Amino acid sequence: MTRDKKKRPSGRFISILALIIMICSAGLSSAETSDITYYDSEKKAAAELREHMRLRDETATIGLMGSVDQKGLQKTIGRLVKKAVAHTGKSDEGDYIGFQYASYEGHARTTYVGSSPAMEIEYTLSYYDDAQQEAEVDEKVGQIIESLELDEKTDYEKITAIHDYICDNVDFEAAEKGGDTVRTAYGALIEGKAVCQGYSVSLYRLLLEAGIDNRIIFGKGLSETGESGAHTWNIIELNDDYYYIDVTWDDVGSQYKYFMVPAESGFENSHIADESYDDDFFEEDYPMSDDAYKDEAVGLKGKILKMVKALVSGIKSLLSRNN
Repeated sequence: MTRDKKKRPSGRFISILALIIMICSAGLSSAETSDITYYDSEKKAAAELREHMRLRDETATIGLMGSVDQKGLQKTIGRLVKKAVAHTGKSDEGDYIGFQYASYEGHARTTYVGSSPAMEIEYTLSYYDDAQQEAEVDEKVGQIIESLELDEKTDYEKITAIHDYICDNVDFEAAEKGGDTVRTAYGALIEGKAVCQGYSVSLYRLLLEAGIDNRIIFGKGLSETGESGAHTWNIIELNDDYYYIDVTWDDVGSQYKYFMVPAESGFENSHIADESYDDDFFEEDYPMSDDAYKDEAVGLKGKILKMVKALVSGIKSLLSRNN
């Protein structure tokens, strides 16, 4: 038996331990009669694992065609999880899953599908929330999006409205007081209490529901007093550029201080991304804006646009009542 360990931050001061346990044995029996689906690519296999994780299933058996040695099996176990939690642009996948599962174990064995070699990986998964809590979050997210009346808003106004909703309705609570749920959207949106991780996954989920692409970043947060600890924040896309938002620190400190912040503005001095985020991540995949965003609703042109939108909205409302 071999054992690998991988660490990932959770909350401001907590680290998640993702444990991989791999057992490799020669599969002597054929899998022809098995009800497991054996995929011809890791992408397809990871998609099934993603669905199990989205549903908060505690176990999942994934089949994959091909044969590798023991070291290869071990790497496959972790690689499938990494692909399963990759960003897809769907609000209840990607980082939303990646920051709400607590740990996994994977047991792998080789087998045969007919005369072709294959692999079976049995995962045991644990989460900071459960399926019932996720169902409540699904309903709550729909209610929030409807209440914010985002249809007539610009993307900037949507981001502002969602940011403000979280600041107005969530209170920071240390992980040691609130238990596992403070790391989740359930803790933030249903119970109203969260650590940074709960704030970040809630922002991620609500923004994607509103059609705004964003990612969760983890690393270290450095306070003005020099204290440091594990921390999460978001980067948010607007007009093909990305900006930093730390909704947690905006809530517990000065609102909008960490809102739509461009690169090279001092944000990186207090928010140090984990080393897993290399230069290509920010420079190629998620290019950070060099300039502060200028809201189109600011200035004379913006005021005129707002007046026109209000007039159109009023006319629509009047016509609706008359009909």
